[in-house]
Amino acid sequence: MGSSLAEGDFSDAVRGARTPKVSLIGMSERALEPLVVPIAGMTCQGCAQSVERALAAVPGVAKAEVSFGSRTATLTRDPEVADDAAIREAVRDAGYSVPATDFGTENSLARDVRFAVDAERRERARTLRNLVIAASFGAASVLAEHGAHARHGFDPAFAALLFSLPVQFVAGFDVLRDGLRGLVRRAPDMNTLVALGTLAAWSSAVTAWLAPSFGSGESHLHAALLILVFVLFGRWLEARARARTGDALRALIELAPPTARVVRGGVEVDVPLADVRRGNVVTLRPGERIPVDGDVTGGDSTVDESLLTGESAPIEKRVGERVHAGTQNQDGALTVRVTAVGADSAVGRIATWVRRAQGSKPRVQRLADRVSAIFVPTVLGLAALTFVGWWLGTRDVSAALAHAIAVLVAACPCALGLATPTAIVAASGRAAREGLLVKSAEVLESLADLRAVALDKTGTLTRGRPKLTSIAVVDGAQENARLQLAASVEARSEHPFARALVEAARERALELHATTEFASEPGRGASALVDGRRVAIASPRAARERGVDAAELERALRPATERGETCVVLLVDGVLAAVFGFVDPPRESSARTVVALRERGLALTLLSGDHPAAVARLARELGLEDARAETRPDEKARVVEELRARHGPVAMVGDGINDAPALAAADVGIALGGGADVAVEAADAALLVDDPAKLVTLIDLARAARRIVRANLVWAFGYNVVALPAAMGVFELAGFAPLAPQWAAAAMAASSVIVVLNSSRLATLRLA
Repeated sequence: MGSSLAEGDFSDAVRGARTPKVSLIGMSERALEPLVVPIAGMTCQGCAQSVERALAAVPGVAKAEVSFGSRTATLTRDPEVADDAAIREAVRDAGYSVPATDFGTENSLARDVRFAVDAERRERARTLRNLVIAASFGAASVLAEHGAHARHGFDPAFAALLFSLPVQFVAGFDVLRDGLRGLVRRAPDMNTLVALGTLAAWSSAVTAWLAPSFGSGESHLHAALLILVFVLFGRWLEARARARTGDALRALIELAPPTARVVRGGVEVDVPLADVRRGNVVTLRPGERIPVDGDVTGGDSTVDESLLTGESAPIEKRVGERVHAGTQNQDGALTVRVTAVGADSAVGRIATWVRRAQGSKPRVQRLADRVSAIFVPTVLGLAALTFVGWWLGTRDVSAALAHAIAVLVAACPCALGLATPTAIVAASGRAAREGLLVKSAEVLESLADLRAVALDKTGTLTRGRPKLTSIAVVDGAQENARLQLAASVEARSEHPFARALVEAARERALELHATTEFASEPGRGASALVDGRRVAIASPRAARERGVDAAELERALRPATERGETCVVLLVDGVLAAVFGFVDPPRESSARTVVALRERGLALTLLSGDHPAAVARLARELGLEDARAETRPDEKARVVEELRARHGPVAMVGDGINDAPALAAADVGIALGGGADVAVEAADAALLVDDPAKLVTLIDLARAARRIVRANLVWAFGYNVVALPAAMGVFELAGFAPLAPQWAAAAMAASSVIVVLNSSRLATLRLA
């Protein structure tokens, strides 16, 4: 009925079970620490791979993944060996920036996100400034070359070169620096290709002016200028589109206000959120945003939780109920005792999930990473081969150079690098806005591959707030006396039936007894000593296992089970004393959720620890053919394995500690109402709203993300397969016009922008 673990204990237990270990020579076994670090200054997938190699080489780092799409590094490290200073030094030595503050501290998430936001804002501003310089001086260079300056003693070619200097060496400085640095470090990237291409084109113009008789004397100055203009324009568009995909995470971080009104010595004091501690009492006025998670100790109000859960209807809050940071207090004053602050609050945990998901890599990304790792060296080789081939074939240095430049600037490894992470960032952000959480990119992949779903009954398909509807006393005592004993035992439990018993006792004004030696077994019941007697609340199955006569138990249960009620029994010193009957109606959305999941080709199974009659009643109401009753937590996990063997990848949807083993055993464990629920620690995804219909939205979003990732990869691979031969001049053999270097650069820039814009569609895509 209840749990023997407190919420924090359970969370710690699950985290401990899932935390990887490392055994170091000469050291004791220690837990590895997951860490997400923002990286500033990356401009292409090659940059991400350079940082990844640098971090992987740091002693104590067991795993390093760098996402160009989210601009983050996700590490698994031994913090005593790979400390913050070592990680910071590795990133900076690679030529990139990280926050100067410590990683993984209580407020580091907010600082890291602000660092990333500020870095991207500065990068966009710098790119826009360089674009304006490139476009302005590029236009001046073209006008100078084709103007009438020669009549006034000016050399048009010299004037054009003069105006091109700011384009090449001011606007293009970052590209040239990063590209040449990649060559020096033997880690060439996209910047290297663009730098070599534009330098070669600009150098040809200088050569044509200084030595017109060399080669054909043709200048590629316009190509040099336009290459940089198109590259910068593409990067600016890409940065703007990418910023929109990360808005959800920034919005989550900014939900909680920076200060809280704490009661100290009877006086209300405004203090920074970093100084608020668990157990403090804060006051909330009407219209204020709530800064902390906590339990209401005074007042009543309604709270708008839509920005946190996606649920639009305000929720009434009274004494004893919980409020969450980032939600909006509406029409009443509240006094709240703090239970969590900052990263430990619901909104902090959500932001952590979203950030980790955005920085993670799905399985499909591994192919793109392998291709990207050899892409730039391959393109450099193709460019050299193209130059030699055209020069030997035509003896035209200018034509050979034009084709080689086109190869360099047409290639687009960035599209490959962006294809998956931008879609993951957009999908994670959209999920957060819908009140859905996904822990990683691999979870999104698994959600899209689902073939079966196992659904818990109580609290998932039903409201999870059962009402006590009948009491059948067996031992001749008074109803109130037996209810009083049962409620006394269950007063320390959070199980829905326990809450219903306690609520019924309060409605009858029954005073609860003191208890000792409280014990709980998930799925079986709870027990305690009450006035020297061992009192247990058990499921019918657990009662039989405790030795209660089966025939006697069946007679006592029959009236309630025939009414379709769910029953628990009261045992006093091992003797059957009473039967309590409960009714928990299905949620309004449960029936249409079942229909929608079936329409998506999913096999559905109802799992419950309840009596077969109650489970069968709900199954009939919802049209579920496969319903399993009286399943204990460990049996639910075995059913999940059975469903996987029969159908394929399976998800388990549950809402409590009882479901934790099945959530962990499933390909995807999904916790319902998981914003502050301990089951979320064992799950891979969570629906923050108590509405199973959101499960359909989550699956639709995962499938949409998979379609967009596949489309991005097809485009990225397809573009390069077509663009590189075109730049090399292969299609000219069939009579097509040559691909000029400047238009090759435009196509390359457009390729990355198309990938980002396609991923951005996930933010507005219509879902169930």
